[in-house]
Amino acid sequence: MSHTPETIDQLRARLAGLTGPARVEPLGNLAQKLLQRATSTSLESASSRADLDEAIRHMDEAYGHLRAGDPLRPQVGAVLAYALAFRESTRGGGADRPRTTALLEESIAHGKFPTSFLALLRVLLAMALINSAQDRLTGMTSLSPIDMIAGRRSPAPAPEADRAEQLLAEVLRTPGVSKDILDMAGLLSQMCGLMKALLGLGSAPLDLSTMQGMFATFADLQGRMGSAGGSGILGMLRHGLQPGSGGILDIAPEELPVIIMEDTPTPPSTPREQRPSHADPVAVPQAPARDDMLRSLVEVLSLGRDDRGPWHAASLLLVPDAPAPDVETVDTAIAMASEVLESDGGALSEEDTALAHFLYAIALCLRQRSDAAGVEYEFESTDYELGARSLLSAVRALPVDHPAVPVVLRSLGAFLAPERPLAGLDALAAGFTGRLDSLLANGNLPADRTAELHALRCACRAAFAAAELRKAVAGLPADYPWPVSLKAAVTLLG
Repeated sequence: MSHTPETIDQLRARLAGLTGPARVEPLGNLAQKLLQRATSTSLESASSRADLDEAIRHMDEAYGHLRAGDPLRPQVGAVLAYALAFRESTRGGGADRPRTTALLEESIAHGKFPTSFLALLRVLLAMALINSAQDRLTGMTSLSPIDMIAGRRSPAPAPEADRAEQLLAEVLRTPGVSKDILDMAGLLSQMCGLMKALLGLGSAPLDLSTMQGMFATFADLQGRMGSAGGSGILGMLRHGLQPGSGGILDIAPEELPVIIMEDTPTPPSTPREQRPSHADPVAVPQAPARDDMLRSLVEVLSLGRDDRGPWHAASLLLVPDAPAPDVETVDTAIAMASEVLESDGGALSEEDTALAHFLYAIALCLRQRSDAAGVEYEFESTDYELGARSLLSAVRALPVDHPAVPVVLRSLGAFLAPERPLAGLDALAAGFTGRLDSLLANGNLPADRTAELHALRCACRAAFAAAELRKAVAGLPADYPWPVSLKAAVTLLG
């Protein structure tokens, strides 16, 4: 979600003139500004409560416009879950907890976040699961303390506690997590163990000394986080919403995912006791500078020979029947672009980040064309869809008034397969529509370029409408007498 200099009132005014997917970007920006304002004043004040509720409504609407697979969906879902958890922590109740849990699971599985904030999301999810598991303890009030300590009780399943333990273990073995979050994760892990003992799971009886130590740890942690601007978990939540904290409002454009990976296994981490200490540093090879790698990528694709710059030269590679690089060069370009986007070799400017995404998208498109021409590859033919996602990441990384924005958006046509032009576009339609709306609203484009971009905007809207139609038709009641035409419309729209 990009930052914007617009004020809250300006964003509200802009939203008043927008409908559908075009509302996603201003909704997200408005929600984030409201969250910041809500947490900068007393949480008990009427204005803070109103800001928080409004932020949740806006983020919920933005989330509803994004389809599964949209690179922005996990980020928006995380902000929404974060806000819901914040509201529950300040006001109590648990009506939103099932939704918070589902949103956090989705965001953790498919999103890409800074290490510290991903750890905080896992802690929040663990807390929600622990709160849900507490309901299982209500049936134990008739047990005597002696029975509980001796372990004489009927075991009850606790899948929430098991999942919470798994999440907290991941936090505890992740390098680079702050001490406060690690301490909170450790405390919650102890609470999981205590809860499972109370539920009669495991062979160990209830340990009162462990319980006393846990309460002492909690008091110390609450005091430290309270001095940082909140009390207990509220301190962490406030901190995560502050710009510059590495939290939800500080996700750099280059950290947005290009490809959504599902069910990716978590790589094994080194146990904490085996990690090198500061007194015994380990030499780490320095990664090549990302801007140097980007220049090499431009050279590989021979884009430096065009006086109009790499953006225009790269877009010409997508023109039908234009001379294309050979298969080996295309594969090399894909590997290099991936390395530029994923490397730790220094930061890239917004423009260079966008260019890397653009070149990655172009290389994927060229590979798809080669595949269609009969060249054999060992992967599924989804490069048009993956390329379109990277194209959207490119345009999101650029300022609205950057001269390359029309070039990038115009190139979307190359990623619409003639056989199924709307395939895969529904998940990205909201993002592209918002950018196209902003560009066309300026009204300073040549007539032919305006016509091209308007046609692409209509295609995005059609893809979004087709997805909505599929959902609506699937939900028709069985006794509706005229489903045939509606189902035919779904088939026609692909």
